[in-house]
Amino acid sequence: MQIPVGILLDRFGARALLAVGAFIMAAGQLTVALAPNLSTAVVGRMLVGMGDSFTFISMIRLINGWYQGAKASKVQQYVATVGQLGQFFSAVPFWYMLETLGWTAGFSIMSAASLFISIMVIVFTANEAQSHEPNKHNAPSLKLATQQLVENIRNPGIRMSFWTHYVTQPTTTSVALLWAVPFLVTAQGQSHDFAAATLTAMVLFGFVTGPVIGTICARAPHLRATLVYSVVSLTTTAWIVILAMPSRSPSWLLFICFLAISVGGPASMIAFDFSKDIVPKARLGTANGFANVGGFLATFIMMYLTGLVIDLIHGSSGTLDRYTVEAFRWGFAAQLLVVAIGVVFFTIERRKFEALVAK
Repeated sequence: MQIPVGILLDRFGARALLAVGAFIMAAGQLTVALAPNLSTAVVGRMLVGMGDSFTFISMIRLINGWYQGAKASKVQQYVATVGQLGQFFSAVPFWYMLETLGWTAGFSIMSAASLFISIMVIVFTANEAQSHEPNKHNAPSLKLATQQLVENIRNPGIRMSFWTHYVTQPTTTSVALLWAVPFLVTAQGQSHDFAAATLTAMVLFGFVTGPVIGTICARAPHLRATLVYSVVSLTTTAWIVILAMPSRSPSWLLFICFLAISVGGPASMIAFDFSKDIVPKARLGTANGFANVGGFLATFIMMYLTGLVIDLIHGSSGTLDRYTVEAFRWGFAAQLLVVAIGVVFFTIERRKFEALVAK
């Protein structure tokens, strides 16, 4: 969805897409609330995901309509950091609401909240600091926006943004979305409370590292590529330390390494910091949509490869017995290959972009 959303973003502006995205999420949440069966609930969940795909890059585009240069770098990182609160609210308050009010009431309330946000965006949001209405005369047609996407992809700087997102985000996201609990609880023998505390700490640590990364990008943009290499080295080292342990790791070591791995999430915002300095604002939607694909593509490759390797080692029996330290050692080692490929292409595109700028 990111690329078509990027095309629509350059055509219609951030205000329209934020409102539409929130409305689609409201429809999806209401569908989940009233679903009579699993199939309908899955459709509702797909609608929520579709609406969510409108939100992130639209917010990045909106920020760049109101802020420029170093200030935009900081605000982008701050907004992304605050956005991590959604994980907390879904894990604690929303879960409590489901437990006390029930499924239908809980998701109906969320649907009403999303609809309220959609209305507030329409009423109070403007695409640009200079005007409270989008400039329709300057908005490209869908055909032109599609052509701009092709031009962006041909730009080595935007491809560098893609690979920046590809190498920084997935190690954090693949763990948070899927593998943290089976690895920590089943393979490492830790408690569910420890796993929950570790995942929460990863989110909170992002509140610390995110603004730091944003400040570095704002004050020393020439260090952004170095920062990408540094973060990838940090997350890779953390994985190597865990994988090198002959048996189960002590809880303190797991906790520290997972905090190090979490830095990849805030660092992925460097991709959008690159793109805002490379293409005109009118083409930023398609540029960021393309760049945003990188991290999620790598995330799904990592999640699949880890599971595939575990199945190849212990078979797809459907039991938790296959989640051993040895199986995860090889499964997570496959992730390092995904990152290594990304680093190679990031380096190639970085050199091409630097050569282009030098001309």
